[in-house]
Formats: sequence, C-alpha cells, structure tokens
Amino acid sequence: MTTMATDEFLTAVTSAQDRGLPVFEKIFSAAQPGAVFSPPVSANGYTVITACEVVMGGGFGSGLGFGPTPPPGETTPQTDSAKAQPSLGGGGGTGGGGGAQGRPVAVIVIGQDGVTIKPVFDVSKIALAGITAWGAIGLLAGKMVRDARTAAAPSLSKPRKSTLAKRIEAMRQH
Repeated sequence: MTTMATDEFLTAVTSAQDRGLPVFEKIFSAAQPGAVFSPPVSANGYTVITACEVVMGGGFGSGLGFGPTPPPGETTPQTDSAKAQPSLGGGGGTGGGGGAQGRPVAVIVIGQDGVTIKPVFDVSKIALAGITAWGAIGLLAGKMVRDARTAAAPSLSKPRKSTLAKRIEAMRQH
C-alpha cells in the first residue's frame, strides 16, 4: 500500500470513529440508574419505585480497499492518454447501528408494613415462550414419527443407485 493510500485509510478510519462514537454514547446512556429505577412516587404513606430491565446492543464496521487500475490494454478515463501514470483506485464505507429496550420487571412498594417487591409478569412474553416450546415439541415429534416410519420400511430407506452409477457399473463388467 502506498503512503498516499495509507494516509487515506487512516483518515477514513478516524472519520468513521469520530462519527460513530457519539452514536454509541447516546445508545449506552440508557444504562443509567434512572433508566433502571424510576423516581420514587409517594402517596398515602406508600412509596412506589418501578424497576426495569434494560437491554442494549450495537455494532459498527468500516472497510476500505485499494487496487491498481486496469492493465494498459484497457481504456478508462485515467488511462486514455499514452502518458498516463499508474494510479491507485479504491473505495470504502462505514456503517453501524444499535438499539436499546426497556421493560418493567418489578414494583418496589415501601410502606408502614415494610418493603414489598412485586414482580411484573409480561403475559405476551410468557405466551410467546409457550408457543415456541410447543412448536419445537411438535417439530421433534414429527421427526420422530418420520424416523419411525423409515425404520419400519427398510426397503424405502435403502439408497437407490443413480442412472450414472448403474452405467459405470455396467461398463466395468464389460
């Protein structure tokens, strides 16, 4: 890689980092205590605080490539003249993304009776887990039934010779 290409590469990587880091700082700012525990709310001798689950993730990438221009026999805008100097072509790109999600998981109630923690059940998450589990059970049961049928009928499970294999075998016998 030439010095010019190295300088361009380093400039592109530095630029990508400068643009990407503020984005991730915003995404990961969700991991503050205020995002996990709500401000306390007091009424009638009770104080209520909600606790949340915060999930986040992200990714970032960049790429850059350089290569020589086409051979002298091929014409391009750079090689049309006879005096054209060999040059280096290249390109690159950057990209990234991420997200954060939060959901309540418990309610903390502080009162005259003491502290009580009440879990918050996400019915849709429980239903989705049940559907997924029963779907997996159904798929495995279907596979077991198919395997049992195949074992019961061994003539169907024997591999058949292809036409090509039969021809090769016939040629070997002659």
